[in-house]
Formats: sequence, structure tokens, C-alpha cells
Amino acid sequence: MEHDSDSTVVMQALSPQSTSQTYSVGRRAKQPTPVPGSRRAAAPVDRNPIPAAALPEPVAAVPAEDTIVFPAIGAIPEGRIPGARRARRAAAATGRTRLLAGVAAMVIAAVGSISVTSPGLLAGADAALAKNYVGANATNAVDVSRSYDRELAIQKPMQAQQVQKALAQYNAAAAKSAEKRQDEITRNQWVIPVVGYRLTARFGQGGGYWSSGRHTGLDFAGPSGSTLVAIAAGTVTSTGYEGAYGNRTIITLADGTEIWYCHQSSVSVSVGQQVAPGDVIGATGSTGNVTGPHLHLEVHPAGGGPTDPYAALVAHGVTP
Repeated sequence: MEHDSDSTVVMQALSPQSTSQTYSVGRRAKQPTPVPGSRRAAAPVDRNPIPAAALPEPVAAVPAEDTIVFPAIGAIPEGRIPGARRARRAAAATGRTRLLAGVAAMVIAAVGSISVTSPGLLAGADAALAKNYVGANATNAVDVSRSYDRELAIQKPMQAQQVQKALAQYNAAAAKSAEKRQDEITRNQWVIPVVGYRLTARFGQGGGYWSSGRHTGLDFAGPSGSTLVAIAAGTVTSTGYEGAYGNRTIITLADGTEIWYCHQSSVSVSVGQQVAPGDVIGATGSTGNVTGPHLHLEVHPAGGGPTDPYAALVAHGVTP
């Protein structure tokens, strides 16, 4: 055997009549030139034929595409066997596939991204792993049993009691709020300060009876000693004799409005006392600059100058 290049092997067969064959080695070896005398060889035209007894034995045809049977004695080196490279590449590809599969399994185990719907669908080690995710007794069915019925029988009356309690608390709060609102309305409600009266001088009326030249309040004329009450809730801020006003009581409301009650025959409250609408504060009389017994009523918003008492009473739901 001789090597004339990296891709050519020259082999010589030992036979009674030596024959030299040349093979090209690559991805697939070429089929060798048929040996003279075989069935594939063309019958040579020879004018001097050799006797049949002197010819070598016929060589069998190549049985497969990638397999060559050499008639010569000898062996081709392992690295040059046709088809060896293909087998090595297939083995390497199989190894890479197994390696990738192993890596993928390691990644899934590390990340924990296994989705299990029911452990019953798995078996063996996979079932044990699935229980770690969904619980040993987890199922996809609703657990309806006598225990469920007992819990329902206990919880339903409990829920009804909670609803009743919530409604009772709500109604109590609503009633308390309504009561508070009603009390607020009552406290802000104005009332007539005296009964058995007739209106005489009106607000703004002019004449020489008043030092300012005009009347600054509203007069309720009636019998002396008639009961006098507070027209609105407030605090007594002043009591006493005030010259032309006679005996006067001032009650200051929550918004700062001052109500003046003048010409009283008696005063029955004291400074700082809290009064509600209708509380008795004294009696009508004729003290101060008067021509007869009456109540002189004045309204001073925010403690300022006087305004028409009649309009203020009407604005608060009272028509004298």
C-alpha cells in the first residue's frame, strides 16, 4: 500500500496477475473501477485471448453504496474507512442532545417553573414533587360533606345575628342623628317673646319720642308684668338698668347676634346663664323712657347696629 496524497490511497492486490487500483477518500468513497474479468467489467476486445485457465477468479460486485469489498489482501487505516466521519458526527450530535436535555432539567429544577394541575396525573417521583406545589391532599373538586352542612348550619344563623346587630346600630345612630338635628333645629328656632300684645311702634319710625329721631326696635304693648321669654337659645351677656331703655337684658346667640329686651319690670336671669327658646327671663313693664307698659325688642346682628326685628322673626319662622 502506498500513500501518494492526503486524499488518495493506492492499493495493490496480490493475485496471480497483480492489478493496481486507485481510491478517492472523502465523504463517500467512489466505487472502484471494476476488476477485469468481473461481471460489471466490459468484455475487452483482445485479438490474442488468454486461456481461461490462466485468468484470475472473478471478484464479486460492490454490495452497498457505502461498503466496498476489496479483492486485494490488506486493510485500510481506520481514519480512512468510508462512512467513519458520518458515524462520528452522528455520535457527537446524540451526545449534544443528551447534554442539552440534562441542562434543561437542571434549569427547571432550579427555577421551579413546573406547572402541575393534579398530582393524580403523575406517578412515582413526579407525583411526590407535585405534592410539594399543590399540597398532599389537594384536589380539583369541591368538598361537599356532612361537615360542610354542619358549618353552614352554624355560620348562617351567626351571619343573621351580625346583620341584625349592624342594622340596630345603624338605626340607633340614625335616630341619634335625627334627635341631634331636631334639637339643633329647636335651639335655633325663634319664638314670640310675649303673649297678649299688640304691635305699636315699628322699626325705623320717626318722631320726637326717640333721641336718635327714629325708632330702633319693635314694640309689643301689653299689660305690665306679662311673662317675657327668650326668643332664641343663647347666653345672657348683660342685665341691668340702662337709662332710656330702663331695665334691659341682652342675650347673645351662637352666631354673635344680640337680642335686647327693654323696659322690663323685673329680670329673672343673670350674666353667663344659658337659655333656650321659651325660657323665662323676666316680665314686661314701663321702666325708662316710655308712655305705657310694653316690650321694646331690638336685634343687633354680630353685635353691631340694630336691624328690623320683625324681618328677623319672619326669617326664623315666626310672624308676630
